[in-house]
Amino acid sequence: MQCRKCKGLMVRERFSDYFLIVYAWKCINCGAIVDSTITHNQKKRPAPAEDSREAVSQ
Repeated sequence: MQCRKCKGLMVRERFSDYFLIVYAWKCINCGAIVDSTITHNQKKRPAPAEDSREAVSQ
C-alpha cells in the first residue's frame, strides 16, 4: 500500500489501549496513520460555506 501524503510504504500496525485493539496502516516514511474510522471521516467532510464560494468567484 502507498501513502497518500508522501507516496511512502504503508505497513500494518497494531495500536492498543486498555480495552481496545485497532489495526491500522502506518507510513514508515512520514508516520501518517490511516484506519477505517479516519477514512470514513475524511469521506464525509462538510461542503465549503457559501461565503467562501462567492469570495473565490469574485
